[in-house]
Amino acid sequence: MRRLLAALTTLIAFSPGLAYAAPPSYDAVLPNENPPTTQIIGGQQAYVRDHPFIIAMLREGGSRPQGQTCTAAVVARRVIVTAAHCKDGAGAKSMLYGSDDLTKPGGTKLAVKEYLQHPNYQPPNGWQQGWDVGIVVTETDIPVPAGYQYPRVANSADGTLDDPGKKALLLGYGRVRDGENEYGHLKKVENYPLVDGRNTCGSFGSFNDAYMICAGYADGHDGICQGDSGGPMLVEGVVIGVASWVKTGCGSYGAWGKLTGVMGDWANETIKKYNDPDAPTASFTADCANSLTCTFDGSASAPSIASYAWDFGDSQTGTGATPSHTYATAGTYTVKLTVTDTAGKTASTTKQVQAGTPPTGQPPKAAFTVQCQWAACTFNGSGSTDPDNDIASYTWTFGDGKTGTGATTTNTYPNAQKTYTTELKVTDRAGNSSTATKQIQCWSVGAQGFCFAQ
Repeated sequence: MRRLLAALTTLIAFSPGLAYAAPPSYDAVLPNENPPTTQIIGGQQAYVRDHPFIIAMLREGGSRPQGQTCTAAVVARRVIVTAAHCKDGAGAKSMLYGSDDLTKPGGTKLAVKEYLQHPNYQPPNGWQQGWDVGIVVTETDIPVPAGYQYPRVANSADGTLDDPGKKALLLGYGRVRDGENEYGHLKKVENYPLVDGRNTCGSFGSFNDAYMICAGYADGHDGICQGDSGGPMLVEGVVIGVASWVKTGCGSYGAWGKLTGVMGDWANETIKKYNDPDAPTASFTADCANSLTCTFDGSASAPSIASYAWDFGDSQTGTGATPSHTYATAGTYTVKLTVTDTAGKTASTTKQVQAGTPPTGQPPKAAFTVQCQWAACTFNGSGSTDPDNDIASYTWTFGDGKTGTGATTTNTYPNAQKTYTTELKVTDRAGNSSTATKQIQCWSVGAQGFCFAQ
């Protein structure tokens, strides 16, 4: 009787239209059919005429107005900067420029020619490790006002722009509250505070300040929500970040992909390449074979390459198309190749290499929360942690014969009175794994089931 009473109390608390307090967790702002959590919360209405760099990303099958799934910034004639994870959602992508309100007709729709994710981003959950930045190239020119000066994208020389205490401008087309799909007006938040991520976003378990910027308020009264993914964070007129993930429910601090470092360097190199079709292309392979000596091959760079300049990531440099380099200690290094063609134009690319035997690392720790509405349960394993910050996969067994993958997933249980055991297994890149289990108690309530986590 006490258990049934508790079940009915949970049912009331989770009935549509009634507010409830969700347990703390966080999630990527993924652009999928039932997205987790990033529209500007709070803030005020904004207009493209005042911010001509802002643009909406649409996805076929998206549940928001016109299928809007992410926000982005125009940074060159046909080039847009946004989040890498916005590419992961199912459905063809397109861009819509010039619309203040996506619930009304208007704006110019543009086809996507290319969508490039940072080479170190690992879909579909790469946002957890960082590298969450992408470049979209459109088939045709984006119709910004004549003579418009595009905002600059930050690079590794702009390290002070993301200092805690700086104030940022945010813009986005996303949700105004968790769960709504009706509102589509562009909104903005001004003077948004950057904070030290160690005791704020860091408390969520997956924050890495090498590749992320933390900002916002503990109560989330202003901030980002679903649909703001990829939206720009500007400080002193410079794009220093793109919206990446927030705490579930859009009610706390958020994390942005950090462009004031190597991610911004890659973005600027890619912008330059696609803004100048005659520029060369830099490309290379690396082979370390578990050795401290690595061989590099940049001969795929083209066309008409006159010189190759290498930065091996350990303060050492080299030249030539196919150099080799011996590192003093095992580790992961970021290698940069800059090529110059016969016309004097340059291009660069970076790649991480593992010199020496890869470390086995420390094992992760699996953890997850469960929220059920009737028999439909949402599972969130984003609270799982790893000392090396390299969780690679999430595997679920729901106890009813069905399975799932990803940091967050859903399952609908049968209409029957039964207890199921759900298991989450998280595995890191070194192959270390950890499991966690919870029991899900289900009841048959008339024509449908009702479940809750014990």
